[in-house]
Amino acid sequence: MKDKRIEKLRESVVEGLREYKESGGKDPINLDINKEILQSIIFKKNKFAIPDNLWKLLDLSNISFDGIDVLGVDFTGSKGVVINPQKVYGKILMSTKLKDVEIAGSFDDVYVEKTDFTGSKGAVLDPEKVRNKSLYLTKLTDVEIKGKLDFVNVREADFTGSKGAVLDPQMIEGKNLYKTKLKDVEIAGSLDKVKVQETDFTGSKGAVLDPQKVRDASLRGTKLTDVIIDGSLKFVDIYRADFTGSIMDLDDFEEAKKYVANITDIKILDLSEYQQAEETIAKVFQKQRNKN
Repeated sequence: MKDKRIEKLRESVVEGLREYKESGGKDPINLDINKEILQSIIFKKNKFAIPDNLWKLLDLSNISFDGIDVLGVDFTGSKGVVINPQKVYGKILMSTKLKDVEIAGSFDDVYVEKTDFTGSKGAVLDPEKVRNKSLYLTKLTDVEIKGKLDFVNVREADFTGSKGAVLDPQMIEGKNLYKTKLKDVEIAGSLDKVKVQETDFTGSKGAVLDPQKVRDASLRGTKLTDVIIDGSLKFVDIYRADFTGSIMDLDDFEEAKKYVANITDIKILDLSEYQQAEETIAKVFQKQRNKN
């Protein structure tokens, strides 16, 4: 009897929301009814029972997502959603888009592969504590990162718009930065033997790279903006590499022109202070030799 009444109420809500949507309604509707009944109308067997183009018209500020399966749900445009990652079904946020969601809880042991945090509020994440230590394909915009990235899978992760990320390439899982977008990341370590194919360094800080020493001597598809290139490109795979905005000293730049057609927009590293220091050191010791 209870289930039939809920189904009837749900049909009334869906019909009303469709009419509201068709009339151009945009403001969230607050169904001021018993919370338990409202919960049963919106969800069925821990999943949304109302089409997403309709439930997003509801004010969900009084709805609990504890135990709810949000795998792959797109919350963009929703109103009043508050999620505790520890309490959603299975602690799984895989492929979930969290725009317009307030986060109220930690991500310890939570599955966040392919999660898109763009436009969310309150997300604070320790990469070493998420499930499987994996940020594979995770979009971390608007996330505050507290903790190291040691042994964390960051393949194809996008750090653009995140805060606090410090990454040692030698310590990440597999020394693999394949397709990783490193904007707003501080690079604190060597890139020797690290896979950087199709990596985008634009907007990162501290990256210094010897092309001869990266894995397989390959910069294939790599975007090297803001990277100091310290070494030769001879025999390096540079197919579809983009050197725009990279930084080289004059000698490396002159050699790079042998291998990169129409190389432009390179920043020449100012070594004048180092050269001056070298000359000063030479003069000091030459003076000491002359005295002897």
